[in-house]
Amino acid sequence: MRSRYIYIGAVLMLIMAAMGSSMVSRTDRTQRYMQHQKGMPEAERPEADFVTHLPIISIQTSEAIPGETAPEHGMPESYASCEVAIYDSEDQWNTLEDAVRAQAEGLIRIRGNTSRKFDKKSYLLKFGTQEKKKDISVMGMNPSDKWVLHGPFLDRTLLRNYLCYNVAGQIMEYAPQTRYCEMFINGEYQGLYLAVEAVSVEEGRLELSTTGKKNPVTSWLVRWDRDDKSDNKVDNFVYYTYKGGVSSLDLLYPGKDTCTPEKKSYVESEISAIERSLYMRGSGDRLKGYSRYIDIAEFARYFVINEFFENMDAGRFSTYYYKDVRGKVKPVVWDFNNGSDNYIYFSTDENGFDMVQSPWFGEMLRDELFVDEVIYQYRALRKDILSDENLNRMIDETIAYLGDAVDRNYDKYGYVFLLEQVDDINYLSPVERNYTSYEESVQQLKDQIRDRGRWMDRNIETLLQYCRESKNALKRNY
Repeated sequence: MRSRYIYIGAVLMLIMAAMGSSMVSRTDRTQRYMQHQKGMPEAERPEADFVTHLPIISIQTSEAIPGETAPEHGMPESYASCEVAIYDSEDQWNTLEDAVRAQAEGLIRIRGNTSRKFDKKSYLLKFGTQEKKKDISVMGMNPSDKWVLHGPFLDRTLLRNYLCYNVAGQIMEYAPQTRYCEMFINGEYQGLYLAVEAVSVEEGRLELSTTGKKNPVTSWLVRWDRDDKSDNKVDNFVYYTYKGGVSSLDLLYPGKDTCTPEKKSYVESEISAIERSLYMRGSGDRLKGYSRYIDIAEFARYFVINEFFENMDAGRFSTYYYKDVRGKVKPVVWDFNNGSDNYIYFSTDENGFDMVQSPWFGEMLRDELFVDEVIYQYRALRKDILSDENLNRMIDETIAYLGDAVDRNYDKYGYVFLLEQVDDINYLSPVERNYTSYEESVQQLKDQIRDRGRWMDRNIETLLQYCRESKNALKRNY
């Protein structure tokens, strides 16, 4: 909802105190890393003595947490049972002696695609048991049984997802809420994490109209992702005409427990009708075209935020669309960890538009109505929310809020700045793209945002080339 503004979570005095305390410690961070490498023992942080101004998540499990290797095609993910305690002190300072704000049984697994193999893992946490879920409020967010615990790692700034989700929360009808925390597993410190709302249909997240089980008409939520990750694959027009590349749609809502064959058939037919209207001649016709089904303004804002932050996956992977039975299709942002020239395999610099090749978006850009909306939304957002000044302020305030939590995180993972034993899993490629300090990494993010904004300022109108007629225009009518 647009009312979900940035959750910084600290009063001004705490920000100033954190900024003052962190400046000194960060200037000698690289020296301390070098000392650790030379054999100096790292400061012990026994869980019982741990103190922080951030919430703490402590997970206890007697089983190995599964998921480091993705399951074979068609096989469900497995989970380990665990006990979860969340410490979120009202006086903004937490120790494990504080009252536990939430404690419950849970199920946990490693999540992600490339990130599964990182030294610092990300997790999917479900409160409850296999037989019965339990909704828990995490750090002031709406209660749910399902939460993503994102461990920023390849993003050395620790900022990209937090920054982009909060920007999206100001401009999109729905964006996942998120909170910083520090995490332990079986008493061992895991570093700085983000607790993030999983994209799901429930109160406080995507609130969609429900229909009776016997009614085939339904609201729905789908996810574009790699074809082999689909759990309930949609047989839609783009899929069976091979226009989705290696991507396919996975039906997330209705879930398997409520999704009758009739409801799934309805969703497949409706999505295929939308796609035919996108790929047919005259798709911009307001009466006959895709605008009957798609919220053009929301898709334009989604296009702008993902292009601005250079989210390479948007529109083809980790891409969520939802439709209320009474409304139009709308998108949900997800996962900016690879954004702003942080894609693991190659540099993306500040030039070009990537989503012109994505399913749906490549066709919408053939319509001048959509391109005009993209240009309008971009120009408006650059005056305020996407301005360099606003984004730099958000970055600086977030770093000040995190304070010594950044140092604690890199007391554990600071070896990534040494570049002495670079591998092809935990580092950007080629090796010269990696930075040797936290400060350099933050500056790269700021510079990339500045350069990307300047390029888009000069070139946003070039998107009009995709919707203008030419003598070689392809006339299609499926």
